[in-house]
Amino acid sequence: MSVALQEIIDRLDAHWPFSWAVAGDRVGLMVGHPQSPVEVVLVALEVSAPVVAAAQGMGAHLLLTHHPLLYQPLTTVQEDRPQGELLAALIRGGIAVVACHTNLDIAPEGVNDYLARLLDLADTEVLAETGRDAWCKLAVFVPVGYEDRVRQALADDRVGVIGRYAHCTFAARGQGTYLPLEGARPFTGQVAALGRAPESRLEVLVPASRVGAAVSRLLAVHPYEEPAYDVYPVQNPGTPLGLGRLGKWPRPRPFEEVVSRVKEVFGVPYVKIWGHPPQEVGCLALCSGSGGDLMAAARERGAQVYLTGEVRHHQATPGGADGFAVLEVGHFASEVLFMPEWARQLRRHFQDAGLPVRVEVAREVAPFHYR
Repeated sequence: MSVALQEIIDRLDAHWPFSWAVAGDRVGLMVGHPQSPVEVVLVALEVSAPVVAAAQGMGAHLLLTHHPLLYQPLTTVQEDRPQGELLAALIRGGIAVVACHTNLDIAPEGVNDYLARLLDLADTEVLAETGRDAWCKLAVFVPVGYEDRVRQALADDRVGVIGRYAHCTFAARGQGTYLPLEGARPFTGQVAALGRAPESRLEVLVPASRVGAAVSRLLAVHPYEEPAYDVYPVQNPGTPLGLGRLGKWPRPRPFEEVVSRVKEVFGVPYVKIWGHPPQEVGCLALCSGSGGDLMAAARERGAQVYLTGEVRHHQATPGGADGFAVLEVGHFASEVLFMPEWARQLRRHFQDAGLPVRVEVAREVAPFHYR
Protein backbone atom coordinates (compact mmCIF):
# COMPACT_ATOMS: atom_id res chain seq x y z
CA MET A 1 0.00 0.00 0.00
CA SER A 2 1.10 3.56 -0.62
CA VAL A 3 -0.03 7.09 0.14
CA ALA A 4 0.11 10.23 -2.01
CA LEU A 5 3.03 12.50 -1.17
CA GLN A 6 0.63 15.40 -0.62
CA GLU A 7 -1.00 13.54 2.29
CA ILE A 8 2.37 13.25 3.96
CA ILE A 9 3.11 16.93 3.33
CA ASP A 10 -0.26 17.82 4.88
CA ARG A 11 0.59 15.76 7.98
CA LEU A 12 3.98 17.45 8.26
CA ASP A 13 2.30 20.84 7.99
CA ALA A 14 -0.17 19.92 10.74
CA HIS A 15 2.55 19.11 13.28
CA TRP A 16 5.44 21.31 12.12
CA PRO A 17 3.68 24.09 10.15
CA PHE A 18 5.76 25.40 7.27
CA SER A 19 4.39 28.87 8.07
CA TRP A 20 6.44 28.85 11.29
CA ALA A 21 9.71 28.92 9.33
CA VAL A 22 11.63 32.20 9.48
CA ALA A 23 11.26 34.59 6.56
CA GLY A 24 13.26 33.54 3.53
CA ASP A 25 13.77 29.95 4.66
CA ARG A 26 13.26 27.18 2.11
CA VAL A 27 10.85 24.55 3.43
CA GLY A 28 8.34 22.11 1.97
CA LEU A 29 8.49 20.18 -1.27
CA MET A 30 11.88 20.55 -2.99
CA VAL A 31 11.77 17.73 -5.55
CA GLY A 32 8.94 15.50 -6.74
CA HIS A 33 5.26 15.41 -7.71
CA PRO A 34 2.66 15.97 -4.95
CA GLN A 35 0.59 12.99 -6.13
CA SER A 36 3.45 10.51 -6.42
CA PRO A 37 2.96 7.35 -4.29
CA VAL A 38 5.07 6.89 -1.16
CA GLU A 39 5.64 3.67 0.77
CA VAL A 40 9.07 4.23 2.33
CA VAL A 41 10.39 7.46 3.90
CA LEU A 42 14.06 8.03 4.70
CA VAL A 43 14.84 10.69 7.33
CA ALA A 44 18.17 12.51 7.16
CA LEU A 45 19.77 15.75 8.28
CA GLU A 46 20.64 16.67 4.70
CA VAL A 47 20.80 15.41 1.14
CA SER A 48 24.21 13.93 0.36
CA ALA A 49 25.53 11.31 -2.07
CA PRO A 50 25.61 8.56 0.62
CA VAL A 51 22.07 9.44 1.73
CA VAL A 52 20.74 9.34 -1.83
CA ALA A 53 22.48 5.98 -2.35
CA ALA A 54 20.87 4.68 0.83
CA ALA A 55 17.45 5.87 -0.35
CA GLN A 56 17.95 4.10 -3.67
CA GLY A 57 19.10 0.93 -1.94
CA MET A 58 16.04 0.64 0.29
CA GLY A 59 13.56 1.76 -2.33
CA ALA A 60 12.61 4.96 -0.53
CA HIS A 61 10.17 7.23 -2.34
CA LEU A 62 10.65 10.25 -0.08
CA LEU A 63 13.73 11.79 1.47
CA LEU A 64 12.63 13.91 4.42
CA THR A 65 15.40 16.24 5.55
CA HIS A 66 16.07 19.01 8.01
CA HIS A 67 18.42 21.01 5.79
CA PRO A 68 16.87 22.24 2.52
CA LEU A 69 18.45 20.83 -0.63
CA LEU A 70 17.72 24.04 -2.57
CA TYR A 71 18.57 26.64 0.05
CA GLN A 72 20.22 28.90 -2.54
CA PRO A 73 18.56 29.40 -5.95
CA LEU A 74 20.11 27.39 -8.77
CA THR A 75 21.26 28.92 -12.03
CA THR A 76 22.19 25.62 -13.68
CA VAL A 77 21.76 21.90 -13.09
CA GLN A 78 25.02 20.40 -14.30
CA GLU A 79 25.57 16.74 -13.57
CA ASP A 80 29.33 17.19 -13.38
CA ARG A 81 28.79 19.29 -10.25
CA PRO A 82 27.78 17.87 -6.86
CA GLN A 83 24.33 19.46 -6.50
CA GLY A 84 23.41 18.83 -10.12
CA GLU A 85 24.47 15.20 -9.76
CA LEU A 86 22.29 14.81 -6.66
CA LEU A 87 19.26 16.40 -8.31
CA ALA A 88 19.61 14.20 -11.39
CA ALA A 89 19.88 11.05 -9.26
CA LEU A 90 16.79 12.01 -7.24
CA ILE A 91 14.66 12.82 -10.27
CA ARG A 92 15.72 9.74 -12.22
CA GLY A 93 15.15 7.57 -9.17
CA GLY A 94 11.70 9.00 -8.49
CA ILE A 95 12.76 10.13 -5.00
CA ALA A 96 10.97 13.20 -3.66
CA VAL A 97 12.61 15.61 -1.21
CA VAL A 98 10.75 17.57 1.47
CA ALA A 99 12.50 19.83 4.00
CA CYS A 100 11.42 20.94 7.48
CA HIS A 101 14.07 23.44 8.49
CA THR A 102 13.51 26.34 10.90
CA ASN A 103 9.91 25.27 11.40
CA LEU A 104 11.33 22.10 12.99
CA ASP A 105 13.75 24.16 15.10
CA ILE A 106 10.94 26.41 16.31
CA ALA A 107 8.20 23.81 16.86
CA PRO A 108 7.35 22.55 20.36
CA GLU A 109 9.01 19.14 20.80
CA GLY A 110 11.22 19.97 17.83
CA VAL A 111 15.01 20.10 17.64
CA ASN A 112 15.65 22.64 20.39
CA ASP A 113 13.18 21.22 22.89
CA TYR A 114 14.78 17.82 22.35
CA LEU A 115 18.27 19.16 23.02
CA ALA A 116 17.06 20.86 26.19
CA ARG A 117 15.56 17.57 27.34
CA LEU A 118 18.80 15.66 26.65
CA LEU A 119 20.64 18.18 28.83
CA ASP A 120 18.08 17.80 31.65
CA LEU A 121 17.14 21.48 31.61
CA ALA A 122 14.08 22.49 33.62
CA ASP A 123 11.64 25.42 33.30
CA THR A 124 12.53 25.67 29.60
CA GLU A 125 11.50 28.80 27.70
CA VAL A 126 11.83 30.04 24.12
CA LEU A 127 15.04 32.06 23.79
CA ALA A 128 14.10 34.34 20.86
CA GLU A 129 10.38 34.58 20.15
CA THR A 130 9.33 34.66 16.49
CA GLY A 131 5.57 34.52 16.96
CA ARG A 132 2.71 32.83 18.81
CA ASP A 133 0.48 29.86 18.09
CA ALA A 134 -2.89 31.46 18.88
CA TRP A 135 -5.50 29.63 20.94
CA CYS A 136 -8.93 28.65 19.67
CA LYS A 137 -11.89 27.15 21.50
CA LEU A 138 -13.50 24.08 19.93
CA ALA A 139 -17.03 23.40 21.20
CA VAL A 140 -18.94 20.32 20.05
CA PHE A 141 -22.37 18.94 20.98
CA VAL A 142 -22.18 15.26 21.90
CA PRO A 143 -24.97 12.84 22.93
CA VAL A 144 -24.78 11.99 26.61
CA GLY A 145 -22.65 8.90 27.09
CA TYR A 146 -20.28 9.65 24.20
CA GLU A 147 -18.28 12.43 25.90
CA ASP A 148 -15.25 10.30 26.80
CA ARG A 149 -15.06 8.82 23.31
CA VAL A 150 -14.83 12.29 21.80
CA ARG A 151 -12.50 13.59 24.52
CA GLN A 152 -10.07 10.77 23.86
CA ALA A 153 -10.08 11.43 20.12
CA LEU A 154 -9.48 15.16 20.52
CA ALA A 155 -6.59 15.02 22.96
CA ASP A 156 -3.01 15.05 21.76
CA ASP A 157 0.27 16.54 22.95
CA ARG A 158 -1.07 20.11 22.56
CA VAL A 159 -4.87 19.91 22.24
CA GLY A 160 -6.49 20.20 25.66
CA VAL A 161 -3.16 21.01 27.31
CA ILE A 162 -3.04 23.85 29.84
CA GLY A 163 0.36 24.29 31.46
CA ARG A 164 1.30 21.01 33.12
CA TYR A 165 -2.19 19.53 32.66
CA ALA A 166 -3.40 17.45 29.71
CA HIS A 167 -6.88 16.21 28.64
CA CYS A 168 -8.45 19.46 29.87
CA THR A 169 -12.09 19.80 28.77
CA PHE A 170 -15.37 21.18 30.11
CA ALA A 171 -18.85 19.73 29.56
CA ALA A 172 -22.30 21.15 30.32
CA ARG A 173 -25.60 19.25 29.87
CA GLY A 174 -28.52 20.49 27.83
CA GLN A 175 -31.14 19.44 25.31
CA GLY A 176 -30.71 19.51 21.55
CA THR A 177 -33.54 19.55 19.02
CA TYR A 178 -33.47 18.51 15.37
CA LEU A 179 -35.83 17.69 12.52
CA PRO A 180 -34.38 15.03 10.16
CA LEU A 181 -35.20 15.83 6.53
CA GLU A 182 -35.81 13.35 3.72
CA GLY A 183 -32.68 11.28 3.09
CA ALA A 184 -31.21 11.85 6.57
CA ARG A 185 -30.01 8.95 8.73
CA PRO A 186 -30.53 10.23 12.30
CA PHE A 187 -28.62 8.68 15.20
CA THR A 188 -31.95 8.65 17.10
CA GLY A 189 -35.47 9.70 16.11
CA GLN A 190 -37.42 9.53 12.85
CA VAL A 191 -37.34 11.40 9.55
CA ALA A 192 -39.85 14.29 9.43
CA ALA A 193 -40.42 14.14 13.22
CA LEU A 194 -38.98 16.70 15.65
CA GLY A 195 -36.45 14.98 17.87
CA ARG A 196 -35.02 15.91 21.24
CA ALA A 197 -31.80 14.53 22.70
CA PRO A 198 -29.90 15.00 25.95
CA GLU A 199 -26.50 16.35 24.92
CA SER A 200 -23.30 17.71 26.41
CA ARG A 201 -21.55 20.79 25.10
CA LEU A 202 -17.91 19.71 25.22
CA GLU A 203 -15.25 22.45 25.06
CA VAL A 204 -11.50 22.19 24.60
CA LEU A 205 -8.64 24.62 23.93
CA VAL A 206 -6.89 23.98 20.61
CA PRO A 207 -3.81 25.72 19.15
CA ALA A 208 -4.70 27.35 15.83
CA SER A 209 -2.16 25.13 14.08
CA ARG A 210 -3.99 22.00 15.28
CA VAL A 211 -7.62 22.95 14.57
CA GLY A 212 -7.82 21.06 11.27
CA ALA A 213 -6.38 17.86 12.72
CA ALA A 214 -8.61 18.09 15.82
CA VAL A 215 -11.78 18.55 13.75
CA SER A 216 -10.83 15.58 11.56
CA ARG A 217 -10.45 13.35 14.61
CA LEU A 218 -13.73 14.66 16.00
CA LEU A 219 -15.65 13.85 12.83
CA ALA A 220 -14.13 10.36 12.70
CA VAL A 221 -15.58 9.28 16.06
CA HIS A 222 -18.71 11.40 16.52
CA PRO A 223 -21.88 9.26 16.31
CA TYR A 224 -23.98 11.91 14.55
CA GLU A 225 -24.31 12.05 10.77
CA GLU A 226 -23.88 15.85 10.96
CA PRO A 227 -21.99 16.81 14.15
CA ALA A 228 -22.55 20.38 15.32
CA TYR A 229 -19.38 22.15 16.41
CA ASP A 230 -18.01 25.69 16.69
CA VAL A 231 -14.44 26.98 16.41
CA TYR A 232 -13.70 30.51 17.55
CA PRO A 233 -10.65 32.53 18.60
CA VAL A 234 -10.06 33.42 22.25
CA GLN A 235 -8.10 36.26 23.80
CA ASN A 236 -5.71 34.04 25.76
CA PRO A 237 -2.09 34.68 24.74
CA GLY A 238 -0.92 31.89 22.45
CA THR A 239 1.98 29.53 22.95
CA PRO A 240 5.32 31.31 22.35
CA LEU A 241 7.19 30.12 19.27
CA GLY A 242 10.80 30.86 18.52
CA LEU A 243 14.40 29.86 18.06
CA GLY A 244 16.58 28.46 20.82
CA ARG A 245 15.71 27.52 24.38
CA LEU A 246 16.65 28.78 27.84
CA GLY A 247 16.58 26.51 30.88
CA LYS A 248 17.97 25.87 34.33
CA TRP A 249 19.32 23.06 36.43
CA PRO A 250 17.98 22.46 39.95
CA ARG A 251 21.53 22.91 41.26
CA PRO A 252 24.44 24.71 39.57
CA ARG A 253 26.98 22.47 37.85
CA PRO A 254 30.74 23.03 37.61
CA PHE A 255 31.69 24.40 34.21
CA GLU A 256 34.01 21.47 33.45
CA GLU A 257 31.16 19.07 34.25
CA VAL A 258 28.96 20.95 31.78
CA VAL A 259 31.61 20.67 29.07
CA SER A 260 32.00 16.93 29.70
CA ARG A 261 28.24 16.42 29.56
CA VAL A 262 27.97 18.38 26.30
CA LYS A 263 30.69 16.24 24.70
CA GLU A 264 28.87 13.10 25.84
CA VAL A 265 25.43 14.18 24.61
CA PHE A 266 26.58 15.43 21.21
CA GLY A 267 29.20 12.75 20.67
CA VAL A 268 32.04 15.16 19.95
CA PRO A 269 35.67 14.91 21.10
CA TYR A 270 36.17 18.67 21.18
CA VAL A 271 34.15 21.77 22.09
CA LYS A 272 35.15 25.24 20.93
CA ILE A 273 34.86 27.77 23.78
CA TRP A 274 34.61 31.54 23.62
CA GLY A 275 34.42 34.01 26.51
CA HIS A 276 35.20 33.81 30.21
CA PRO A 277 33.41 30.76 31.68
CA PRO A 278 31.89 30.92 35.14
CA GLN A 279 33.01 28.41 37.74
CA GLU A 280 29.43 27.08 38.02
CA VAL A 281 26.54 27.08 35.58
CA GLY A 282 22.91 27.25 36.68
CA CYS A 283 21.29 28.71 33.55
CA LEU A 284 22.08 27.54 30.01
CA ALA A 285 20.75 28.70 26.64
CA LEU A 286 21.02 26.74 23.42
CA CYS A 287 20.22 26.91 19.73
CA SER A 288 20.77 24.16 17.20
CA GLY A 289 22.59 24.85 13.96
CA SER A 290 24.03 28.28 13.24
CA GLY A 291 23.01 30.22 16.33
CA GLY A 292 25.60 32.98 16.58
CA ASP A 293 22.95 35.68 16.15
CA LEU A 294 21.38 34.70 19.49
CA MET A 295 24.50 35.09 21.64
CA ALA A 296 23.46 38.53 22.90
CA ALA A 297 19.90 37.33 23.62
CA ALA A 298 21.27 34.42 25.67
CA ARG A 299 23.40 36.71 27.81
CA GLU A 300 20.60 39.27 28.25
CA ARG A 301 18.23 36.52 29.40
CA GLY A 302 20.65 35.50 32.17
CA ALA A 303 22.35 32.48 30.62
CA GLN A 304 25.86 31.81 31.87
CA VAL A 305 26.61 29.43 29.01
CA TYR A 306 25.27 29.50 25.47
CA LEU A 307 25.49 26.28 23.46
CA THR A 308 25.13 26.24 19.69
CA GLY A 309 26.27 24.47 16.54
CA GLU A 310 28.40 27.18 15.03
CA VAL A 311 29.36 30.82 15.48
CA ARG A 312 30.79 32.96 12.69
CA HIS A 313 34.11 34.64 13.45
CA HIS A 314 32.78 38.22 13.49
CA GLN A 315 30.04 37.24 15.96
CA ALA A 316 32.61 36.24 18.59
CA THR A 317 34.26 39.57 19.35
CA PRO A 318 37.63 39.49 21.12
CA GLY A 319 37.50 39.32 24.88
CA GLY A 320 34.00 38.71 26.15
CA ALA A 321 32.18 39.29 29.40
CA ASP A 322 33.18 37.67 32.67
CA GLY A 323 30.92 34.82 33.71
CA PHE A 324 29.59 34.12 30.22
CA ALA A 325 30.84 31.54 27.71
CA VAL A 326 29.79 30.13 24.35
CA LEU A 327 30.21 26.44 23.54
CA GLU A 328 30.32 25.44 19.88
CA VAL A 329 29.81 21.74 19.10
CA GLY A 330 29.56 21.91 15.30
CA HIS A 331 26.52 22.46 13.10
CA PHE A 332 26.21 18.80 12.11
CA ALA A 333 26.56 17.46 15.66
CA SER A 334 24.01 19.92 17.05
CA GLU A 335 21.22 18.59 14.83
CA VAL A 336 21.93 15.08 13.56
CA LEU A 337 21.12 13.49 16.92
CA PHE A 338 17.50 14.66 16.57
CA MET A 339 16.93 12.63 13.40
CA PRO A 340 16.15 9.28 15.15
CA GLU A 341 13.78 11.13 17.49
CA TRP A 342 12.10 12.84 14.56
CA ALA A 343 11.67 9.47 12.84
CA ARG A 344 10.06 8.11 16.01
CA GLN A 345 7.62 11.04 16.11
CA LEU A 346 6.85 10.60 12.41
CA ARG A 347 6.08 6.91 12.84
CA ARG A 348 3.62 7.73 15.61
CA HIS A 349 1.92 10.56 13.69
CA PHE A 350 1.66 8.55 10.49
CA GLN A 351 0.32 5.52 12.37
CA ASP A 352 -2.27 7.65 14.18
CA ALA A 353 -3.34 9.05 10.81
CA GLY A 354 -3.55 5.57 9.27
CA LEU A 355 -0.86 6.30 6.69
CA PRO A 356 0.73 3.02 5.49
CA VAL A 357 4.34 4.21 5.22
CA ARG A 358 7.62 2.92 6.64
CA VAL A 359 10.04 5.43 8.17
CA GLU A 360 13.78 4.76 8.32
CA VAL A 361 16.74 6.85 9.49
CA ALA A 362 19.82 7.43 7.34
CA ARG A 363 23.29 6.78 8.74
CA GLU A 364 25.18 10.02 8.26
CA VAL A 365 28.79 11.05 8.74
CA ALA A 366 29.92 14.57 9.65
CA PRO A 367 31.29 16.50 6.65
CA PHE A 368 34.32 17.64 8.69
CA HIS A 369 36.87 15.71 10.72
CA TYR A 370 39.76 16.70 12.95
CA ARG A 371 43.31 15.36 13.03
